[in-house]
Amino acid sequence: MANIEAVLKKTEQFDVITFDVFDTLLIRDVMKPVDVFRFSYGEAGRYIRILAEMSARRASKTGEVTLADIDKKCPFSCKREVAFEKRICRANPLMKSLYDELSKKGKKMYAISDMYLDRKVISGLLKRAGYDLPVMVSCEQGCDKTSGKLFRLFLEKNSLKASDVLHIGDSKTSDYEGAHKAGIKCLLYNKHTNQLSYTDYSKKNYELAAFINHGLYEEKEPVGKIGYEIIGPIILAFCQWVHEKYKEVGFERLYFLARDMRFTYEVYRMLYPDDDARYLCVSRKSLLFAKENPKEFCEYLKKEGCYGNVSIVDTGWVGNAQVEIEKYAKRIDPSSDIGGMYLGSKLAYRMKERSKRSYVCLYSTAAEQYKCQLYPPFMETLIGSNEKQVIRYENGNPVFDREEDRDYTNLLKSGAKKFITDWAERKQNRRVSKDVVRRPFEKLFYNPKRKHIDLIGNLHYEDFKDTKIVSFDEKCPYWRKPGKLLSDLGDSGWKGAFLKKLGICFPIVLGIYLVFGTIRLLLIDAKKVRHNEL
Repeated sequence: MANIEAVLKKTEQFDVITFDVFDTLLIRDVMKPVDVFRFSYGEAGRYIRILAEMSARRASKTGEVTLADIDKKCPFSCKREVAFEKRICRANPLMKSLYDELSKKGKKMYAISDMYLDRKVISGLLKRAGYDLPVMVSCEQGCDKTSGKLFRLFLEKNSLKASDVLHIGDSKTSDYEGAHKAGIKCLLYNKHTNQLSYTDYSKKNYELAAFINHGLYEEKEPVGKIGYEIIGPIILAFCQWVHEKYKEVGFERLYFLARDMRFTYEVYRMLYPDDDARYLCVSRKSLLFAKENPKEFCEYLKKEGCYGNVSIVDTGWVGNAQVEIEKYAKRIDPSSDIGGMYLGSKLAYRMKERSKRSYVCLYSTAAEQYKCQLYPPFMETLIGSNEKQVIRYENGNPVFDREEDRDYTNLLKSGAKKFITDWAERKQNRRVSKDVVRRPFEKLFYNPKRKHIDLIGNLHYEDFKDTKIVSFDEKCPYWRKPGKLLSDLGDSGWKGAFLKKLGICFPIVLGIYLVFGTIRLLLIDAKKVRHNEL
């Protein structure tokens, strides 16, 4: 069914095409149909709702019931699930493409559904998704598809021959076998199974998880799937958070810092074109240049308008760039108060001490500091860009270290961008919880699947040193060369993958990180106390 051309060819000999509705024309952003009850009424309410429907069907002469019939048997109103269906139902992209092509060819099309929702509700859901076709529903006709009676009634009411009709649906029982009982040929559409690698499916994030799961079927590249499931949601949640802070605090302009924020900047401009967001070519090397040549750097900042009530946007972790930029911005305008918005921080308390206008999206609490001590290189590799680096400034313009970009993460970003554009289009850029999107990233970091280590382990982490994100030497007997082991582990930005390749299991990896993070933070705090005493 993924090949539209092949499906269209099969429809040529038929005058009429009928479709199943749910899980065929429409996708529900839940993993199982019963989750409609679970998330509408809660865990206990789900069972009450199911029992109410069973009771209503036993009381029905035909076995078919409407939502109103179920409502009479239920101690609470069942109407809320209609609103829930409106929230989670959207067009199946594959079926929508097929529907559009068949419309161009002038084919007659109908929707046939075994459902307790009435025709008016189902027609409304279909129209919201871009479909316009007549609907026949079992609860109004008193018979279902599984028995073949609803299909036969459809043929009778529309004066059609079974040989003229092709039905398309996802259920082998009700669609395929039911259609055949009425003499109608059926094309079976295989609905999506669970493809999630790191994303949990729970009440807290059911809609996002199901949306990602559906999208993974459309993403063909294995590396792109990682971008779709992990990087895209993080970047989307971060951009939404930055936009909210931008409006809340009242910054005049936003400056996304090179090079880690290049992709994020492009996404932000796509999502929020009316915000005054700009890209600032500042790097660690260029800030070293600025110490010796402050006039040249100030000229660049002045040209870009980076002074006054503005904020930089960066991956974060420590926040040195904000302090340095503000120092030079005050030379242009003494009232300059440079803010900072960061994806994550391993020293959030220090950033907040430096500036009251430092805001951290992820890992901003004291407890979270222990979790992310070794995240930065891995995160920067996945979301950053290996574009040419600015090393100095001349006449208010940046000068780069090479002529061309060499980005190794294009496939990852392609998948991430597809998720973001899909979500923005199909969910109207509905807010994504930043607390939900970090969990899959952490699972990838600490406990990656071996196939993903092979897929992205050779990505380059380029900072002061250019090395692979997993600097694992397959030919080296590490047990005989502990020095080499420690050196390669230190060079690896993705240490969870390195340790897993050594055969160390996840609980031990997590324990090592927690111990290391605790010791590191204690040493930093001790150093800070000694500095204050001096």
